[in-house]
Amino acid sequence: MRGMWQRWVAVFLLAMAAAHIVVAWQQREKITQGYGDFSSLYTSGWMVRRGMGSRIYDLHAQWRVQQELFLHVEIRQGPMPFIRPPFESLLFVPFSYLTYPVALAAWSALKFVLLWFALKILPHEGPFLRAYPAWFETLLCLGFFPVYLDFFQGQDGVVLLLLFALALRSLNSHRDGRAGVFLALGLFKFHLVIPLVLVLMLTGRRRVLTGFVPTGMTLIGLSWLIAGTGVFRSYPVYLLELNRAVGAGMVTSQSMTNLRGLLTVWTGRMPYPGPVHWMLLPIAIGALWYTARIWSNRTGNPPLVLGYSLAIVTAILTSYYAHLYDLTLLLIPISLVGGSLIRYPSWTRVASGLVLRAAFILVLCTPLYWVLLIYGDRPYLLCLPLMLLAWGLAATLRNLPLVLATFATLPAGEHVGSGVPGAGL
Repeated sequence: MRGMWQRWVAVFLLAMAAAHIVVAWQQREKITQGYGDFSSLYTSGWMVRRGMGSRIYDLHAQWRVQQELFLHVEIRQGPMPFIRPPFESLLFVPFSYLTYPVALAAWSALKFVLLWFALKILPHEGPFLRAYPAWFETLLCLGFFPVYLDFFQGQDGVVLLLLFALALRSLNSHRDGRAGVFLALGLFKFHLVIPLVLVLMLTGRRRVLTGFVPTGMTLIGLSWLIAGTGVFRSYPVYLLELNRAVGAGMVTSQSMTNLRGLLTVWTGRMPYPGPVHWMLLPIAIGALWYTARIWSNRTGNPPLVLGYSLAIVTAILTSYYAHLYDLTLLLIPISLVGGSLIRYPSWTRVASGLVLRAAFILVLCTPLYWVLLIYGDRPYLLCLPLMLLAWGLAATLRNLPLVLATFATLPAGEHVGSGVPGAGL
């Protein structure tokens, strides 16, 4: 049974990876002309290198630069806005010395290496052993639609994935301060990092702050050096205005794969959801508190992996922004928890295992993404599989002794706690 699931999952993801590569190849001309999101990241590095750091949130300045850099992009009536904090622009300064097509190729190659490294360093121990070797997992990830979209758009989700993986590895080694450093470096997506840090604080891992706070202050200082003191006022206003704006490249609530997006079923489609964000705040606080509560007072590898995975899913669900490519972070629970479901089919003897298997099947199903995104224009419905995944992880944490008991009958030559890497196909 285990071998059958391993083969079917691998064959399906390899087929989806091939389909993704074909689509990307067909769109290669537009990609290299600057139609993707990487154009905004490249623009930020180019402006900082040219001494225009104080104007990286000036839409008129962005538009003039992008008209110069991306002459053949015909669909835009305005700039592809840079929405990250100023410090992240430093990452793209070296790429700005290259022509855009070369820079995009170099960025994609670097991300592929970072993706492999992130999967390689995940703490596979206890019952969470690899279903596939790390190099093969990396190839399979190209069949996961959010990862494909992250590469297709030239986004930075893989970078955050690596930082989250490094933080988990540090927590597993009881180096909470180091974990805080890695999480702080991910503050270019603060809406996803801060909820995870809050959960860690609520579970008693306050030493995370010894690395998180000084690193965060350093990044604030870098932002000040890049963009000046005015950025602390202009940046929040800039993000708010983008939420209220309409048009290509702007933020719309229905494009979010989280509860904010799901609420548009009742509130209607609008660029700025008005009172919805006040409804989300108590939901987010309650969800983070509950995640910390069922994770607390449990020590060892299984609770850490499960609690950390649940915290990631909860952060995505309750965050204000959660685009499709942000679901790249799900590779952590997919690799660790999903791999265990493949290696130990006995897990599905309990309800949490069945729920998790259903959730992972939906999350990995690329045709579902295509239907909801392209044909249905309802990416927010992907919130439902994420809620199912959160439910399965929470149920596993609540009933951990029962779940671990299902691992009593293991594949020949293996035992819980072994560090044996996963078998091949």
